[in-house]
Amino acid sequence: MSSLTRPQIDRSLTVGNELPAVPEETAPPKANLPWRMTRSVLPGVIALAVLLGGWQIGVEVSHVSPIELVGPLSIFQELWRNPSLYLDSAWVTGQEAFWGFLVAFVVAIGAAIVIAHSKIMERALAPLVVMLQVTPIIALGPPLVIWLGFGPQPKIVLAALITFVPLLTNAAVGFRAIDPSTLEVMRSVDASRLDVFLRLRVPHSLPYLLAAIRVCVGLALIGAVVAEFFGSSAGLGYVMVSGQKSLDVYEVWASIFVLVFMGVLGVSLITLVGHRLLRWSEPSPGL
Repeated sequence: MSSLTRPQIDRSLTVGNELPAVPEETAPPKANLPWRMTRSVLPGVIALAVLLGGWQIGVEVSHVSPIELVGPLSIFQELWRNPSLYLDSAWVTGQEAFWGFLVAFVVAIGAAIVIAHSKIMERALAPLVVMLQVTPIIALGPPLVIWLGFGPQPKIVLAALITFVPLLTNAAVGFRAIDPSTLEVMRSVDASRLDVFLRLRVPHSLPYLLAAIRVCVGLALIGAVVAEFFGSSAGLGYVMVSGQKSLDVYEVWASIFVLVFMGVLGVSLITLVGHRLLRWSEPSPGL
């Protein structure tokens, strides 16, 4: 005790009354890219494997006729036997869906810009949008084939019509979902309408547009395939109709599997792009 100096004695007496030192928080190490990708993809892969496995087991145990239901293994065998048929058909249907979606996107963005800046144009276009919304677009397949023939044109038009309203609605809502105080600040510094649109309206509309695009990927495929049902010489819809007429259920189910894969791939790409674009902000609930 005699060897301790006075400051050391004071510190030894008061240490019990002091709050314990709190260790500094360290940021958790960021997971590497392969692990993050595995963590995000693996649950879906497991769920899909369970679904397909249960489907296959159910078909084998119940001894159901292939006319009623085909197992996944038989479908994969059909795809393996004739891959060129389904690849070429998927290419045709994918192009029709893509161009139809692109036409709808361009027209919907243009109309949404007009609606966001003009109440008069909104009132003028509202009845037309509602009429298109309540119309069963698929029913327009036969007249479109009559008017435009058996080429890709009716498929593109039908894919555009079926995706137009969701794109227009979400784009118009997104262009108007802006912070009023930020808008006033930009107006106070004499920002032009183009500056307000590019710097304020477009960033705020991205979550709405990306959510609509995710939905419209499947809708565009539906529009293209349905139009192929009514008249075509190529595409997955044509393969399905041919398989139905010849009672080749393997062709029908293989075409369905290819359509599902195309839809999943499209939605996955849109989701990836959406997360990249929205990295600066909180992700929206639809993404």
